[in-house]
Amino acid sequence: MIRHFRKISCVLLLTTRMGNAAAQKEIASLPAANDSSYGYTAANPVKLKKGNVEKSILHTMDYLAGLVTADNQALVLIKRSSVPAPGRSATALSERFGVAKPGILDKYVFVTATSKDTITLFVDIYNKSKTMIPAGLKYVQP
Repeated sequence: MIRHFRKISCVLLLTTRMGNAAAQKEIASLPAANDSSYGYTAANPVKLKKGNVEKSILHTMDYLAGLVTADNQALVLIKRSSVPAPGRSATALSERFGVAKPGILDKYVFVTATSKDTITLFVDIYNKSKTMIPAGLKYVQP
């Protein structure tokens, strides 16, 4: 039951966050990454910490909602999972309700709208760093 509630909450969160204009303008001005591994590997995730965990999650939804390929293909989310950050030996999930702790990454798997290529992005909402747009992608305000 709790799993279904989380899935419904995630879908509602994704659909209601599409209109945050201030965050979208901020994201639209981000530079493109020169490093081809940025965002595509667990060792070099996109770091999207923005205050507390809730704000970071909302910021992540704004960030992901506007990403498209260089040839303007939309990214369709097909899977989201959590993975341990590299170098972490113990589990990064707490016992109660599966609430994440620092040391865990979010893994998003997308398929491109036209060519059906698979794109995997890794996001860290617990650490802050200079945020960029992964190579081969661009941000278009939804």
